[in-house]
Amino acid sequence: MGESGAAGDPWSFGLEFLVRDYELDIQGIVNNANYQHYFEHARHEFLKARGLDFAAMHAAGVDPVVYRIEVDYKSPLRSGDRFLVRLRVGREGRLKLVFHQEAVKLPSGVLAAAAKVAVAMTRGGRPVPPSDEVVAALLAP
Repeated sequence: MGESGAAGDPWSFGLEFLVRDYELDIQGIVNNANYQHYFEHARHEFLKARGLDFAAMHAAGVDPVVYRIEVDYKSPLRSGDRFLVRLRVGREGRLKLVFHQEAVKLPSGVLAAAAKVAVAMTRGGRPVPPSDEVVAALLAP
């Protein structure tokens, strides 16, 4: 279930997850690639919570495209672990939207992974500035 950040909380949104056995590698920890799935799902739920719809944007000819992801793995997640993916969004320049995301173990609050995801809006495959509507929805408190 998604949630908005409380007053004074730098995070705009959070979504709780539970590690499933099939997400583990041979070492018994979550495979690194699965963190990108967690982060992506949280971004999509955040967009929906803010009234933005990928299908509607695509139908209008505008597509958000991830073009860079940096992930720092801090403490492994294991089978049955509960964790929260939280995020906040910022802008860099006139074209780039940046999602800062963390996966935090529950209830301990230990940081499992942190990501910086750079996104550009495109029209016909070419970068375009995000619309005022998109910016307002993403950056609203």
